[in-house]
Amino acid sequence: MRHQRMDPSARHSVMQFSDLIHSEYWRMYMGVKGGFKLPKDANQAPILPTQNLPEDFDWRDHGAVTPVKNQESCGSCWSFSTTGALEGAHFLATGKLVSLSEQQLVDCDHECDSEQEGSCKSGCNGGLMNSAFEYTLKTRGLMREEDYPYTGTEGETCKLDKSRIVASVSNFSVVSINEDQIAANLVKNSPLAVVINAAYMQTYMGGVSCPYICSRWLNHGVLLVGYGSAGFAQARLKEKPYWIIKNSWGETWGESGFYKICKGRNICGVDSLVSTVAAASV
Repeated sequence: MRHQRMDPSARHSVMQFSDLIHSEYWRMYMGVKGGFKLPKDANQAPILPTQNLPEDFDWRDHGAVTPVKNQESCGSCWSFSTTGALEGAHFLATGKLVSLSEQQLVDCDHECDSEQEGSCKSGCNGGLMNSAFEYTLKTRGLMREEDYPYTGTEGETCKLDKSRIVASVSNFSVVSINEDQIAANLVKNSPLAVVINAAYMQTYMGGVSCPYICSRWLNHGVLLVGYGSAGFAQARLKEKPYWIIKNSWGETWGESGFYKICKGRNICGVDSLVSTVAAASV
């Protein structure tokens, strides 16, 4: 298998997406508009001190991460990345972990970025997390998932009930392409919205993914929840520090729905577009 040869520190195998041709996989399970660029007026996160960061950190151990969800065959990963970031920020602000509605974003978020061609075509056809954060700011927040459940389809009428909004964004900003700053923002703030190239995720089963070659063309929205100092990679006979990522393809994918990818070289563009969110009291 090509992915196993090119990424020997991880485990790859035939799995649920293996029988999809390349274009089907990207259309059905990605969801961030390809070639996404930061808007010129994007808020930049302040530079944080990086000394005394813990060697290992995982927001799952602190109760800030909801169970793994499943976007199904809908290119709505951007909405799961958005809700995951706000779920964590809301937990840090209130002490309450609430599963938020991705379907609200799929049905109701029609924010457009004039600098991004096709950015209005969201739903299952892909979207942009920054636009979703803007929508959430303007509409004052998101409903619970149980009040606006996920269907994995688009074209439905927006069913927003503002009286049932439970979490809202006070601000969001983009973290610089610096792994120490990313780690500092992760530890100090909450889980972070991240965009990645998901080529090697198609067959990933476990271990630390550290492919020899991986494009930095960003196409998949995920949630950065932690990092580890040493993931043993027998194929390369050394320990590898890694990021811990929550995906939205269900718990049967990867390591119970999570993905470990090497730190250190912006592999697959994982450091290229990272956003931090602050929650407001509702």
